[in-house]
Amino acid sequence: MFNHRTNSTASEVTASAALLLYSVAVVGGFARVFSGWDFFDNLLLIAVVGHGLALALRLLHVPVWIAFPITGLGAIWLTGAMFYRDTFTLFLPTFESWDLFRLELELVGEQFRTAVAPVAFLAGWDVLAALGVAAAVLLADTFAFRADARAEALVPGGVLFVFVAALGTDRMRIVSTMALIAAGIFATVVLRQHHTPSRTGSIGISHVNLGRVVAVAVGSALFVAVIAGVVGPRLPGAGADPIYETKGGSSGSVTEVVSPLVDIRSRLTNRSTTELFTVGANIDSYWRSSALPKFDGVTWGLPERDLSRADGVIGQGAAGAIEIRQELTIAALGGALLPAAAEPVAATGVGDLRNDLRWNADSATLVKTGGDLAAGDRFSIISASPRFSSITLSSATSLDPGDPIYLELPSNFPNSVAVTAREVTAGSTSAYAAALSLQNWMRSEFTYSLEIQEGHGNNAIESFLINRVGYCEQFAGAYAAMLRSLNIAARVAVGFTQGAIDGTGAYSVLGRNAHAWPEVWFDNIGWVPFEPTPGRGAPGAEEYTGVAPQQDEGPAVDDNAADADTPTATVAVPETTLVNSGGAPAPTTVPPPDIEPTSESIATMSSGDSSRISWRVLAVIAAIGLVLAVPAASRRLYRSSIKSPSAQLAHLWTRANRALRSMGLDDSPDRTPSETAAATALVFPVASRPMHSLADVVTYVNYSPDGSEHLDDEGSYGITTLDNCRIWVRQVERAVTSSLTPAARAQRYFTQLT
Repeated sequence: MFNHRTNSTASEVTASAALLLYSVAVVGGFARVFSGWDFFDNLLLIAVVGHGLALALRLLHVPVWIAFPITGLGAIWLTGAMFYRDTFTLFLPTFESWDLFRLELELVGEQFRTAVAPVAFLAGWDVLAALGVAAAVLLADTFAFRADARAEALVPGGVLFVFVAALGTDRMRIVSTMALIAAGIFATVVLRQHHTPSRTGSIGISHVNLGRVVAVAVGSALFVAVIAGVVGPRLPGAGADPIYETKGGSSGSVTEVVSPLVDIRSRLTNRSTTELFTVGANIDSYWRSSALPKFDGVTWGLPERDLSRADGVIGQGAAGAIEIRQELTIAALGGALLPAAAEPVAATGVGDLRNDLRWNADSATLVKTGGDLAAGDRFSIISASPRFSSITLSSATSLDPGDPIYLELPSNFPNSVAVTAREVTAGSTSAYAAALSLQNWMRSEFTYSLEIQEGHGNNAIESFLINRVGYCEQFAGAYAAMLRSLNIAARVAVGFTQGAIDGTGAYSVLGRNAHAWPEVWFDNIGWVPFEPTPGRGAPGAEEYTGVAPQQDEGPAVDDNAADADTPTATVAVPETTLVNSGGAPAPTTVPPPDIEPTSESIATMSSGDSSRISWRVLAVIAAIGLVLAVPAASRRLYRSSIKSPSAQLAHLWTRANRALRSMGLDDSPDRTPSETAAATALVFPVASRPMHSLADVVTYVNYSPDGSEHLDDEGSYGITTLDNCRIWVRQVERAVTSSLTPAARAQRYFTQLT
C-alpha cells in the first residue's frame, strides 16, 4: 500500500496496540454471557494473535488480498487448536474436528432461542464466541490499516459487544461499557494521528510527539469513560424499562410450570425458593409427576395413552412395598400433572375436585382435568413404594417391559453414544450391573452445572458426553438413551426431590427441588429408579444405588428478587378417550386445557416467548450493518491499492468529475481541466474554487515533463500537493452530497464503489 506519510514502525505498532486494547474491551464484554473468567484467556489469545499476525503481514508489505485470508485462516486454526486439539493430526484439523464443530454449532442453534445467560464456556458457545472475536478483529484491522479508517474500524467490535449485551445479564454492565468507551476513544485518537500526514519544520524535527499523542488519547478516554459510567446511570430515565425487552418477560401470575423435562432448568434457577406444593406424608420420597417413555432424538415425551377416571383405587401395590399416604396441597404449581410418590395405588381429589382426576398407568401420570392446578387444590394419594435390593436386581433380567417403546431409539441415534455405553459397561454380567456402572461413571466423571442450556436430544447427548458437564435433564436423558442402546429398557422420570419439613410437619417442595432421573425396567420387579446426577440421591434407594438421600440444600434466596411477572405456562394434554374401570370407552372426551395440542403428548407452552428477540432478527440487524459498511470499505480498499502518485491524482480528478455529473456537468472528453473548472463555475458555483485548484495541478502534471515527480513534495506546513488535491476533492464531494435529495444520496453511496 502506498501512502507518503511518516507511518513509522513505531506508529504502526502503537496504532495496532490501541486497536488491540479495544478488542480486549470487546472480549471483556463476554462477562455478560459467561460466568467466571474461563473465557477471557482464550478469547484474549484470539485477539492478540489476530492483531499480531495482521501487523506482521503489514510490516512485511504483504498485499491485502493475501493478508486477509492468511489472517482469517490463522484465527480459524487457532480456534480449532484451542477447542478441538484432541482431534488434530500433525497439528492439522481432521474430519473428526469438522464433525465435532458441526455438532456443537447445531446444538447452539437448537438452544439459542431459549438460552438463558450465563451459559457455560463450552458445548459450542466457546467456539461461537471465539469466531465472533476473530471476525471482529479481522474486520477491524483491515478497515483500520488497509482502508485508512478511524472510528469506522471500531464498528465490528461494537456490533459484537452490543449483540452480547442484548443477550446477557447485568454482570459488569457499567464497567464493561466504560472500558469499551475508553478503549474506543483511545483507539480513535491514535488511529487518527497514525493516518494524519506529519508536519515537519525546516530542520526536519517532527512537531507531533508520539508520547504526547498517547497521553492525550489516554486522558480523553478516561474522561469520557468516567462521564459515561458515573453520569450516565444517573440521568433521568436511565433505570426505566427498555423500549424493547430482549430477554423476554410478560405479565401474569407467579406460577411454576411442571412439564416433561422442558422447564427444569428455569425452575431450578429462576424460582429457587418459590414453594410449589406441600406434601403431608408419613415417609419422604421423590415426588414423580410423570415417566416419559418416548424418545425421538429431540426430546423425551409422552405418547398418546388412554386415561382412566381416578377416584379411589387405581392400582395394586407390589409385594413388600411400603405404603406412603400423601395429602398434597398446591401452592404455585402450574399445569395439570400431579406429583406423587411411586407407585400410586389410590388417588382422589378433595372436595369439588373429586371428579377431576385422571390416571394413566403406562406413564404413571396423574392428571387434573377441567383446568390447571390452582393454589389451594388438595388431593389425597396413597402409594405403594417398592423397596429393591441389590441381590434381587443382580439376578433379574430386563427383556420384556411390556411395550417396545421403552427400547426404541431414533434411526439417527449417534453411534458414538452407543459405543461409549458399551465401553463404560464392559464386563457387566447383568442389566443391574450395567445400570450401576453407568450411574457411578456419570456421578464420578461428570460435573453438575446449571449453566448448561436445556436440551436432551441427540446433539445434546453427544455434547454432554464430550464436555461431561450438565444438570439433571442431561444426566437422566443421556443415561436412559445409553441403556436403551444396550437393549435395556429405560425411561425418564420428571418430578421433584423430597423437599424440606416445614413448620406443620409437611414436606415443602420448592422450585429448586425440580428434578429428573432415569428408571430402569427389571422383569417381574418393575421400574427401578437410579440416580446418575451428582449431588442427588433418592430416599429408600441407598441399598442398591449406593447413593445416600441428598438434594439441593443451597442457601435460601429472597423470592422478591425474582421476577414476579413471569407468566403462567400450562401443560397441554392431547385429547384422550376416557376409559371406565371395566375397560369400556366412556362416551366423552377430555379436551386439551386452553392450548392447541402439539405432536407431543405433554408440552410446555410459554406466553413469554413472543417478547424475546429471535437470533434471526439479530442476525438480520448485523447483516444490515455489514451491508451499510461494505460500500465505504470497498472505496477505501480500492483507493489504497492505487500505488503511484500520478495514478492517485488521475483517480482524484475522476472522482471530482463523477460527483459533478450529479449536478448536471456534462463529461466531455475534449474539454481541458481548466475548461472543466470554468464549466463548474456555471453549473455548480459552490465547487468552483476547489475545482480550479485541482485543475491547475492536473494541468501542470499533464503538461510538465517532471510534473508528477513533485506531487509528494511537502510544502511549508508538511502537506504535499497530493494531500491538497485530496482535500479539494472532498470539498467538491461534500458540496454535491449536501445538495442531493436523501434518495439520491443513498443511490450515490451504494453505487459508487471506487
